[in-house]
Amino acid sequence: MDTFVPIHVYSVVWLPVHVHPLFPIAMFTKSVCAWCHLEGIMYGSYVCNEVSCRLIHKNMVSRRFRLHKECAEAPVEINHHPCHPEHALLLTNDSPTEDGTCDFCGQKLLSPYYTCPTCEFKVDFICGIKPSPSAIEHPVCHDHQLVFLKKGREEEVHCEVCKKSISGPSYSCPECNNVYFHLDCVHLSKEVNHPCHSSHPLKIIAYECRLCTTTRPEEMLCHCSICNFTLCLSCTKLPPPLVVDHSKTHTHTLRLISSKLAFTCKVCGIDGHRRRPYICLECDFVIHGHCIGFPHVININRHDHHGRGGRCGVCRRNVSQYYGAYSCSVCPNYTVHTRCATNYTTWNYEELEGTHEKIQDIAPFKVVEHNLIRHFSHSEHTLRLLKVHDDDFIQCEACFRLVEFNWPCLQLHGMLFFSP
Repeated sequence: MDTFVPIHVYSVVWLPVHVHPLFPIAMFTKSVCAWCHLEGIMYGSYVCNEVSCRLIHKNMVSRRFRLHKECAEAPVEINHHPCHPEHALLLTNDSPTEDGTCDFCGQKLLSPYYTCPTCEFKVDFICGIKPSPSAIEHPVCHDHQLVFLKKGREEEVHCEVCKKSISGPSYSCPECNNVYFHLDCVHLSKEVNHPCHSSHPLKIIAYECRLCTTTRPEEMLCHCSICNFTLCLSCTKLPPPLVVDHSKTHTHTLRLISSKLAFTCKVCGIDGHRRRPYICLECDFVIHGHCIGFPHVININRHDHHGRGGRCGVCRRNVSQYYGAYSCSVCPNYTVHTRCATNYTTWNYEELEGTHEKIQDIAPFKVVEHNLIRHFSHSEHTLRLLKVHDDDFIQCEACFRLVEFNWPCLQLHGMLFFSP
């Protein structure tokens, strides 16, 4: 299998099968990978900043284009693939036909996928990078050999591990009647040994996950009845890292705590009720998993300087001096909560630490003479100060709030002025 190294330019990554640059994000996020289409918690991913580049997921939910690091760095060409060794398979973003299916697993083909330009053989992305073996000699979930079934059966069958219905390809036991397994459940047993709870095995039940606190009564989860400890299958198959070394977040190693703690995150200042934080064993530093990796210097669309004061410049709520926040290097009173600054609606996912900052003249108006200005929102005419009486109701053309003459921000309200 050929290796593929993405092109990095000033922390931006260019992939040969995506037209926009991608930004590597060392943060926890719950999202959907645009290539493997798996939903869950990601730690470290690539994200596209283009507003037009959105992923329409199930239930028609629009999500930002994001990739697992492993998926983004998948090879663009695969030689000697086990299901098609005679020709090379190339990764393509072309839209498959409406009835197109994977020639390996028989599932509906989604973009991107691997294709053979010689004989039009096609496999989906997952079957390309992680093809399921035709047989598993010693599975952990069963006592006999399991064989791969390309197509689902006409009658309804259920997975022996998660008890859910199987509609696509699966593994089956040729020695037992009606014993089937999902492709991603075949590596799980009815009792799971998990690093987050090494003292006892976890059994499959329906309950609440101890890592992501998701309550899914209709789904099977892994539970320890001795300790009352439960994980969802997602965290069982793809667990978050137990130990994180991230020097920008904290100088010491951070460790995941799987028991419930009442804490306040040192980065965002938000209480972590019913959450499992990462903690530093050397000091009192406690942090949400999804707050790890926040950049040091960023630019947000609510403020033109690199993003000190009492209220958040985005949500207008108080900013605590005891927890992390972003402050402007130019404006002495401009502060933003870490969560507000790194929200996808305000930040473009580009970190600016180490880059040269260009200070620009961004005053909202220029003074022409006493009580006469030229405002950015009405540049065609000059505006003159007009005193407004209490019984007048005028809306500001710049910020759309009602204007009163005695407001502290009086000079910023465009409707206090009129053309001379």
